[in-house]
Amino acid sequence: MPILMNAVNLADGTTQEPDSLQATHALISENEGATAFIGISDPSLGTMQEIAQHFGMNELAVEDSMEGHQRAKIERYGDNYFLVLRPAAYLDEKEEIHFGEIHLFMGANFLIGIIKDYLREERDIKRMFSRFSHEMGERETPWDMMHAALDTVVDGYIPVIEGLEDDCDEIEEALFAPGKSDTSSISRRTYELLNEVSDFKRACRPLLTMLDTLMGRLRTMTITPDSPEGRENVDDLRHLRDVRDHATQINERIDDLRYTLQNVLEVNSTIVAERQNDDTKRISSWAAIFVVPTVIGSIYGMNFEHMPELSWTYGYPASLLMMFLAALTLYLIFKRKGWM
Repeated sequence: MPILMNAVNLADGTTQEPDSLQATHALISENEGATAFIGISDPSLGTMQEIAQHFGMNELAVEDSMEGHQRAKIERYGDNYFLVLRPAAYLDEKEEIHFGEIHLFMGANFLIGIIKDYLREERDIKRMFSRFSHEMGERETPWDMMHAALDTVVDGYIPVIEGLEDDCDEIEEALFAPGKSDTSSISRRTYELLNEVSDFKRACRPLLTMLDTLMGRLRTMTITPDSPEGRENVDDLRHLRDVRDHATQINERIDDLRYTLQNVLEVNSTIVAERQNDDTKRISSWAAIFVVPTVIGSIYGMNFEHMPELSWTYGYPASLLMMFLAALTLYLIFKRKGWM
């Protein structure tokens, strides 16, 4: 249960880093206007209960956080918020998206980040938190920290969508490559990639609702824009609006990608149907070519006593020539129609 970050911004602009959660709570209680930012990786139940008691976190939100495997969402409990973010990493070799979980508890004077991300090593998680705390002196409110967390997750989605788009381009190139493409392999790869895109959509779509909810809350708090608090809220609104623009762009790119992959499946199915139709034409053509000699041979194999060609000297070569010419004529006709 490593504590990745434990920092307190005091009202005078200084930042302290207590050595325990109890010390953090004491600083918050003793210093009016102080705000705390705590980052913990996979905490124990006892630690979560201790944090919940100190900061007044809702027990239902704490229960959800402990259970894990939550969908991306935002929940409000009075003046506190509980957010679940799904950071993503794209494994290009496997063409798979691996998701983690970040649970954020935000109140008037704290923001607590719970990391449930087994995809990244501890040093990578610490690097992510270091971005949250970059220039901590300029991030004095939980809203600033919330913006940093959301911005980090949304920015992390960009390499994922780019990786998905690259793989989609590869599928399109394989589909229309010269020669006969492996339609079965293309169908399987497209379907698997489409599932990954759908999972990614479920992680990204709730971001818009989260940001709209937070921005709506800031608007109700901004009563006098000319006051220091009002100006801070306006700045927070501007920052969240910028994150929402990026989230909107990513969602639109996901929709475009899903539409493209669905079209690839349809085109691939059309190509398969066309190939089956061509095979049917080719088989039918050869069957028709062999039918004519078979009919002629059947007639002369009936062994009737009175058949004029039986006593004719050139009857046998003439029948062979007739079979050949009939088959050749049909072959040329089908070849001209493109069935051969």
